[in-house]
Amino acid sequence: MEKLRRFMYGRYGTDTLNLVLLIAGLVIALIAQLTRFWPLTLIAYAFYIYAIFRMLSRNTAQRQKEYYSFLKVWTPLQKWFRIRRTAFRERKTYKYFKCPNCRQQLRAPRGRGKILVTCQRCHKQFNQKT
Repeated sequence: MEKLRRFMYGRYGTDTLNLVLLIAGLVIALIAQLTRFWPLTLIAYAFYIYAIFRMLSRNTAQRQKEYYSFLKVWTPLQKWFRIRRTAFRERKTYKYFKCPNCRQQLRAPRGRGKILVTCQRCHKQFNQKT
């Protein structure tokens, strides 16, 4: 274990991008096996190799740059899925809708009939049926 610790000292290690690369490689490899389309297997191997390269790299500044670029895309996607999951879980108690002016996601309790809603971002008032 100590040898592994010494080997990994100063190397980048793993992060969310590596995890996404490995999962994407697994999915592509599974699709390649099901469709028997061998070039997809090569693409899956490329994902694996790139993930291992990132883990063992000593150029941490470049790997962090890649990671921050990835986060610019990943974070809004993650937020969108989180909002959809929450809205689905709370579908019986809250109604989710968007402000017609600024497109801000809003929610109101269900069963109140027509209500006057004020957007907290742009302060536009509009009627909404709950």
